[in-house]
Amino acid sequence: MYLDLHVHLRGTIGPSLAHRLARRGNLVLDPALFHTGRYMWSDFSGFLSAYDAVAAVVQNAGDLEEVAFSYLAAAAATGTIYVEFMLSPPDLLRNGISYSDQLAALNAAWERSRSQFGIESRLIVTCVRHLGPEAALQAALLASSFTHPYVVGFGLTGDERQFEIGDFAPAFRVARDAGLRLTAHAGEHRGAPSIREAVECLRLDRVGHGIRAPEDPSVIAFLAERRIGLEICVSSNLALGLYASLADHPLPQILAAGIPVCLGTDDPGFFGSSPAQEYDLAAKICQLDRSGLERISRDAIELSFCDENTKDRLRDGLRRYFDSPPLTEPLCSSACYFAT
Repeated sequence: MYLDLHVHLRGTIGPSLAHRLARRGNLVLDPALFHTGRYMWSDFSGFLSAYDAVAAVVQNAGDLEEVAFSYLAAAAATGTIYVEFMLSPPDLLRNGISYSDQLAALNAAWERSRSQFGIESRLIVTCVRHLGPEAALQAALLASSFTHPYVVGFGLTGDERQFEIGDFAPAFRVARDAGLRLTAHAGEHRGAPSIREAVECLRLDRVGHGIRAPEDPSVIAFLAERRIGLEICVSSNLALGLYASLADHPLPQILAAGIPVCLGTDDPGFFGSSPAQEYDLAAKICQLDRSGLERISRDAIELSFCDENTKDRLRDGLRRYFDSPPLTEPLCSSACYFAT
């Protein structure tokens, strides 16, 4: 029973879907973006450029609905019960898709996937760090201007190396005052102190990535004491070259310190990741048995930004799953255990 709490909605677009949406929108994708059926980039800056090129194929609300539904259907098929998408609505506004139309499209995907597969999903509105604090404030004002029960969070994504984290405090204050839960990418491309700084400056509920935390014992202790969860994306960390091998990944130290952890696919269209794969990698790195994987899912439910009634349903589904005899692969669909 998997949860995916760190996934960029347009980062779920794989090459075949990108080509299909591009043809539909009469767009031409640069052939240099692809090699042997995969996206190509050389470093993190190149990855961000590739991401922007792929994200641009979403030209209308119908495209957005198709992208969301496609990922939810695929995730549910292998046992995922809950997804929190990240999306920067101002990007789509520039394509002429109003925020209300974006939410209507996503709501249609959410309702259809719940009805067909029993999977729940929510939205974290994001601002993009390398676009600067003023753009972040505008994103926060947009997120707070239109209340929707499935819009549950506000986050900071993009190039962590740009600007200082305190520059984004006004945007996060607006989002927090609107009742949104808060997360931000930190401790991925900057060191461990950036994690504590982000939590304190932005008053975060959880941290996107945070994998550099073990570099500083005081940061580890800070996160564990405050029960600040980390959104760990193992496939992404390896694909972006942050660690040379699976054996080098710091997840074992993070779990051993008692820090709550949830797993995420980050950009599965680019990294070939899936919730099932992330759990499998976590099990391999940390030598987790069934109870260890259950702990991760339970922590993920507590770290999620959905309402308590939904959390209760997720807990019930998880309990039924782990109380049942172990399954051989493939896993049962989430709908088997998560009653709608």
